[in-house]
Amino acid sequence: MRLRILHKTTGADALEVVTAIREQSPSERGTQLTRSLGLTPDEELLLWAVVAATVDPTLSHSLAALPGRDGRRGMSLAQFATAFELEPMRARSLALRVLGPSALVRRHLLASADHEELGISTGLVASERVAAHLAGEDELDRGLARCGGWVTTDAPIWEPTHAEIVGRVRAALDGAPALVVLRGRTGAGRRTLAASAAGRAVIAVDLDRVGGSPAGLSSALAAIERETAITGAFPMLVGLDKLAGPEPEVAARRREVAAFIEGHPGTVFAATTASTAPLGLARIVVELEVPSWTPLGRRRLWAAALGSRVSEEALALAAGRFHVGPGEITHAARRACAARPADATLEIADLAAGLGSAIDEKLAGIARRCTTRLGWDDLVLSAETREQIELFVARARHSCLVLEQWGMGRLLPSAGLTALFSGPPGTGKTMVAGLVARALGLELYRVDLSQVVSKWVGETEKQLELVFAAAETGHAMLLFDEADSLFAKRTDVKGANDRYANLEVNFLLQRLETFNGIAILTTNMDGSIDPAFRRRLAGHVRFPQPTADERALLWERMLPPGAPLAADIDLDELADQFDAFSGAHIRNAVTTAAFMAAHGGTHIDHDTLNRAAIEEARSIGRVIHSHGGL
Repeated sequence: MRLRILHKTTGADALEVVTAIREQSPSERGTQLTRSLGLTPDEELLLWAVVAATVDPTLSHSLAALPGRDGRRGMSLAQFATAFELEPMRARSLALRVLGPSALVRRHLLASADHEELGISTGLVASERVAAHLAGEDELDRGLARCGGWVTTDAPIWEPTHAEIVGRVRAALDGAPALVVLRGRTGAGRRTLAASAAGRAVIAVDLDRVGGSPAGLSSALAAIERETAITGAFPMLVGLDKLAGPEPEVAARRREVAAFIEGHPGTVFAATTASTAPLGLARIVVELEVPSWTPLGRRRLWAAALGSRVSEEALALAAGRFHVGPGEITHAARRACAARPADATLEIADLAAGLGSAIDEKLAGIARRCTTRLGWDDLVLSAETREQIELFVARARHSCLVLEQWGMGRLLPSAGLTALFSGPPGTGKTMVAGLVARALGLELYRVDLSQVVSKWVGETEKQLELVFAAAETGHAMLLFDEADSLFAKRTDVKGANDRYANLEVNFLLQRLETFNGIAILTTNMDGSIDPAFRRRLAGHVRFPQPTADERALLWERMLPPGAPLAADIDLDELADQFDAFSGAHIRNAVTTAAFMAAHGGTHIDHDTLNRAAIEEARSIGRVIHSHGGL
């Protein structure tokens, strides 16, 4: 905002300056702020004067002419009293309020210019956000926007269980200031429910995103205190349950958050996935469990967000497949609508794509999206293995029908599906995972173990929680390749390393118990997987070494039809001679033979394939026996 400042230092002229500033700002904002914070006339005058001194650089010369601190470091109480010619009693009364109970400093509208202890000679500056608000702007504090944002609601259709929770939250809001904890899995609609119950906006701050430094947390808490003061919104702390732990830095963060909650004049909301860490609060704590949305509720949310732009079939599929809440549905709907022409009818692929971009952001650096260009016809598997894979796909495809509509879900701890694919290297485990994801219309994300596993205590579990939470929306399928490195058997505790390794396995066991998504674990060492995981598996598919007939078929299917093939290729002889080869080894040998033929300008013949296969055998440490086998 641009202010017209007159450089005069008498009391009458200073008052004229403030009056001029007020006339250039929306009058109702200052009045509303004064009323909501209970400011005295002198406190209100101080606020406007400090705002002027903060945002208008031309005023610094006038402040420097006044007794007290350098005007370039804000306006002190002493300077303010001099400029406005306050009587001694009036000046002392103002100082006592500002240095004590006044909301101006306590709620971070004004702050010390040098971050020093506040006194009558301390320069005061106004937050940029406060000045912008008084000028009529509504953009959220930039620092706060990076770790949170507004949560608003236009009265969505609540399910009966959610309506009951809304009533209980409203009852808590009618009483003394409390901490209202809404506990539920990510996507359950905890933030939207809080905004609906409050009847006005909520500002959420994700404690995981404010940074690990004390300054980052302090800045975020100050920003949300200031934002709630000037807008009247309710604060909401997301991830309060992550503050558990004996580490000194975690305990320090916990104390600072507890001080914020205790000092806030109104009710504070919290969104957690588990019980909150003990905070030692004097105020009432109300904990409420927020259940996940039912398919019918999700269908209504999708319909409300998309209107006539979506087909009925897409609505039904999205409601059954994607376990998301109001916020994620709203964002996905916007992305889907923006990506298609205004007159296009949105299908399930469009809605999946809208959710997919959000999952990519959540899993950035932790898991990578992967695809396969092969199809089911490229697979060479035994009838038993193929039948097990088809059963797993059927369980995922009909999960909503059986668990929700038929009521079988009450017998199971969660609606999630986890399968173990075990077998020798190169037998097609990862390839089949990609085909399963494609058959279900899901994106496959391979978990990057190098980014997930950490030497720091608790960090591995934190990264894994992010992966599981992102996959529970229903659009992502997780792939844990070489899963024995994470899901290994627990050992006798002989040292700290054994204890922490067992803690990671225990976390995975508990998390799979409540996991509502789809995951596939692959391993070459079936026996190294902890037995406790087996009862949590929806299926265990074994990929045995291919038989001679299967190897011959693999050789045939691996040979590209567009390549120059000689007529002397004996597939049965290759299958018998290289009896230790799996599909991956045969693929490598065929690829090498193709480059050999291209280099020599010849066809791919039996001799070329034989030489390429021998090279592949040597690369995996196999020796060719005199009888021709490996």
